[in-house]
Amino acid sequence: MTRPYRLLSTLVNSPSDSPEQVAVESDFVVIFAALLCALVCVVGLVVMARCAWLRRRSIIHRTRGHPSANKGIKKKLVEALPKLVYESGKEDKAAKLSSGDCAICLTEYSDGDEIRVLPPCGHGFHVECVDKWLGSHSSCPSCRQILMVTRCKNCGKDSTVAESSAGAV
Repeated sequence: MTRPYRLLSTLVNSPSDSPEQVAVESDFVVIFAALLCALVCVVGLVVMARCAWLRRRSIIHRTRGHPSANKGIKKKLVEALPKLVYESGKEDKAAKLSSGDCAICLTEYSDGDEIRVLPPCGHGFHVECVDKWLGSHSSCPSCRQILMVTRCKNCGKDSTVAESSAGAV
């Protein structure tokens, strides 16, 4: 049992090491550890700066090219879309609708409900539901067809036109 102790004591208290040499070695270890920490911090800052630069660059390129296609429609243009009062007995108005229920709130239309019909695709929704949807999206909730708002060259008024959006989601 004394053997491991002797080995440990010879390693810790070696007679050949002077106190000055031990102090120099410990200073070297402290300096080396500080430099290593500084290097890690500098590399981390460089990586964060590069990520921020790439993000800023991608945002600039995304907004310069063209605005987001699905960002919403102005309230004035939404209110200009046609609406009708649902009556189950009248077939001519019900024929304009693609289904008998609102795809946003998932409730069936009842007599007296105001329905807004999107002109390009003919899908109808409750006025409250579709107005809220079109405030943040510029597409039909059912078929996702993008509604483009264009300005008439002759009269200068805004109008809503459908854009074929096979890839739009």
